[in-house]
Amino acid sequence: MKPLKVYLCDLTHETVILVSDTIPVNIGYVGSFAKKIHGDSIKISLFKYPKVAIEAIKKNPPDILALSNYSWNSLLSEHVAKIAKEKNPNVITVQGGPNFPHGDKQQLEFLKQRPNTDFHIEMEGEASFSNLVDRVLKHFNGKQELFAAPIDGCVFINPNKKNDLIKGSQPPRIKFLDDIPSPYLNGMLDNFFDGRLSPFIESNRGCPFKCSFCHTGNDYFQKVHMFSIERIRKELEYIASRASKQKNTILHLADVNFGMFPRDKDICKTLVQMQKKYNWPSTVVSTTGKNNKERVIDVTSILGNTFSVTMSAQSMDEKVLSNIKRSNIKLEDYTAINKHLKNEGRSTTAELIIGLPGETKKSFTKGVREVIDSGVNRATIYTLMMLYGTEFKDPKYRSSFGMKGKYRIVPLNLGEYEKEKIFDYEEVCIENKDMSFKDYIDLRLLSLLVESVYNNQTFDAFFRYANTIGVSQSNFLFKIFTSIDKAPSKIIKIFEEYKKETQEELWDSEKEMVEYYQKEENYKKLLKGDAGGNLIYKYKSKNLAMAMPEWIQFLSNILEEMVIENGRKNLNFSQNEIETKKKEISMLTEYNKNRTWKFLDNKSSNEKVTMESEYDFLNWLKGSDPSPLSNYRLKNPVKYFFTYSEKQLKERYDQFRRYGTDINALSKIVVRIHVENWFRNVSTNPNYIKEKINEKRSRTRYAMSN
Repeated sequence: MKPLKVYLCDLTHETVILVSDTIPVNIGYVGSFAKKIHGDSIKISLFKYPKVAIEAIKKNPPDILALSNYSWNSLLSEHVAKIAKEKNPNVITVQGGPNFPHGDKQQLEFLKQRPNTDFHIEMEGEASFSNLVDRVLKHFNGKQELFAAPIDGCVFINPNKKNDLIKGSQPPRIKFLDDIPSPYLNGMLDNFFDGRLSPFIESNRGCPFKCSFCHTGNDYFQKVHMFSIERIRKELEYIASRASKQKNTILHLADVNFGMFPRDKDICKTLVQMQKKYNWPSTVVSTTGKNNKERVIDVTSILGNTFSVTMSAQSMDEKVLSNIKRSNIKLEDYTAINKHLKNEGRSTTAELIIGLPGETKKSFTKGVREVIDSGVNRATIYTLMMLYGTEFKDPKYRSSFGMKGKYRIVPLNLGEYEKEKIFDYEEVCIENKDMSFKDYIDLRLLSLLVESVYNNQTFDAFFRYANTIGVSQSNFLFKIFTSIDKAPSKIIKIFEEYKKETQEELWDSEKEMVEYYQKEENYKKLLKGDAGGNLIYKYKSKNLAMAMPEWIQFLSNILEEMVIENGRKNLNFSQNEIETKKKEISMLTEYNKNRTWKFLDNKSSNEKVTMESEYDFLNWLKGSDPSPLSNYRLKNPVKYFFTYSEKQLKERYDQFRRYGTDINALSKIVVRIHVENWFRNVSTNPNYIKEKINEKRSRTRYAMSN
C-alpha cells in the first residue's frame, strides 16, 4: 500500500499583506507526532501560502487535508477544503484549532456552516490527529466504517443523520512535551525559512489563569506542561543558524506567560548567547507573566532592548476582572516594573480591551489613566472580539451581561481564490448592559487619540513639559481629548471621518456583509484599503502624515492653557513666569516641528532644516525624570541641525518602495516601524555664537575698508 498523502496547512491571507507571518510550528508539531506514530505509512507535506497549497491539491490531491482554524483563516481553510473536495470527493478533510465552540449545540451549528470539513479536532491536536490517521489507515476505502464510531479527540456530524453530533473522548494531554519530535530539528520546517516568515517556538503549553476571553482559560489547559531546556537550546541554535542569514530578525515565543517560571531566565540567557554568536534575534515578541513582578523584571533585564515587555492588563477594574475570571498583576507592581524598566531605558506596553462585561465608560477611562500614569510607553487598546472557544460565544454568558455583537472583516483578511472572494470576519462587542453603543464609539475615539498622540513617544516632549508644571501624563492626555472640538480643522475632520468609518465597518449579519463585499466595486475598496483595514492604524497615519504640524501646534496651545490654569491655581506663577513658560513652549514647538518635518513624505529627505535656540533640548530630553526646561537655558544660543542618517534614508526608501506612499500604504508602514526612529536626528553647532560674532566682525571690517 502506498503511503497516505497528508497535507497539513496553516494558511494565511496574503492578498493585501501577509497577515500571519510566522513559521507554522503548530502544524509542524502535529506532523512530527503523526510521523513518529505512523512512520512510513504516511507522507506529510506542510503549507503556509494558500496559492501554493491550492496548486498542490489540484496537481497531486491528498488523502487527508488538515487545516488550522483560527479567527483569521477559518473560512479560508473551509474554502480550500471545498476545492479539495471538488478535486477528490474522497479526500478526508479536518480542521483543528482554538476557533471552535464548546457546547454540543454550537459545535453542530458550526460544522453545518462548514460542510466541506469532515472532522474538527478539539484542544491539543497531536494525539487526536494521530487517532484520526489511524482510523483512516484502517478504513481507507470504507467511508461508512470511517464515520461509524467516535474517534478520541475528534468531533464530526454523522453523515446519515445531519443532526447527530459524534464526539470521541478527549485524549489526555501530552505531559512531557519532548515526546513530540521537534519539527525544526527534523527539518520539517526548513522550507519556511524564506525571509518572509518569523520563527515561532514555544517552551511550554497551558495557562493557570481562567480568563473568559481566552481559549486557554478552559479547564483543559490549567496545568502547564514544558519542553525541556535542552530541547529549547537545540531548537534556538538550529533556528538562529538559519534565520540569521535572512533579513527577518524577529523571534516569536508562543508562551502566554513568559517570565512566570524560574527557568525562563535560562531561556533568556540562551537567547543572549544566540545574539553573540549569530547576531540574532534583534527582537523577541511574547506576552509576559501576570503574577510575579520580580521574575518579569529578571527576564526582561537579561534580554534588554531585545524584548519589548507587553503586560496584558485588559482591565484595571476589580469588578470586571472578577467577571472575566482574571487575576491581574497589582497596580503597584505594575508601576514598579515600569519604573524599573524606564530607569534601564526600556519600553513597556499595556493592553486594554473595550467592551468587557461590567466595564463602563467611566471605569475604562479610569483604567487608561492608571495605566498611563504607571509609566508605560504604549497603551494598546483593543475592541473585545467574541471568539469561538471562549465564554463570549456562550449565549447564557452573553445574556447575563447584556452583550451585543456586530460583525466586521478581520483587518485585511481577504483574497480571491479560484475566482471566489473569501473574507474572514469576526464578531466584536459593541454594547453591554453597562456600556452603550455611544460609549463604545467614544472609547474608540479615545483609542485613536492614545495611539496617535501618546504611543511611540511621538509627542513625548510635550508630555514631559506638562510634568514639569505639575500636570500628570493622563491629565494632559485627557485635556487633549476633551478639547478636540477646539483642534485645527484638519484634526477635527480626521476624527469625524474615523468615527463615521468606525460605525460603517460594523454589520448586523455575516451574510449581509459578505454579499456586500463580493460585489466587485466594493471588493476593490478592500484591495485599496478604503475598507476592511485596521482603522486605528489608518487614521493614526492620517494624523501623522497629514496633520503633524497642526497636532504640534494644538498640543502647544493646550500646554499654554495648562500653564495658565495650573500655574495660577497650584504653583502661584507670576505673570512674568507665565510669559517665560509660554516662550519656552514656543521654542519647544518649533523644535518639534523641525524634528518631525514631513517625516512620512518620501520627497523630504534632502530638505535642509535648522533653527537657533538658547535652550539645550537634547540634554533636557535625555534626563530620566523631567525637570524644568529653564534649568537647561544656555548662556549663548546654539544652532540645531535636523537631518536623516544614511540608515534612516535606506529604511525610508525600502518601506516606501515596498508599500507605496498613499495613506493606506502609510498605515501599513507605521505598524512596522518605530515612528520616533523616523524623526530627524538633531545635532548642534556649539561654536555657533562665535561664528556669528566673527561673521559680524568680518562684515564690519569689510564696510570700513570700503
